[in-house]
Amino acid sequence: MAMTEFRKFSEEPDWTVMKDKPGQIALLFGIDDHWGPLSLYEEVSKRVPNIDLCIEREGHTHSFCCTEAGSLWVAQYVADLIEKKFGKLS
Repeated sequence: MAMTEFRKFSEEPDWTVMKDKPGQIALLFGIDDHWGPLSLYEEVSKRVPNIDLCIEREGHTHSFCCTEAGSLWVAQYVADLIEKKFGKLS
């Protein structure tokens, strides 16, 4: 990642955006992922209780896109989010 992205991650989350648009945001956390630690999951769930949060518990790492199994799992997760939001696509 570029250094500006590293700095951006260290900033406070934009709670206003999350609270104003919870139906447009979904956050996926890994059990042992330093980019999105579970402490952030807990903080978001308390401060924005109606936002869509998920913890991946099947063992895929932050580099999920580097494996077929990880890619398929995340693709299914996103497809399920879309279906939940818009209904079954035909």
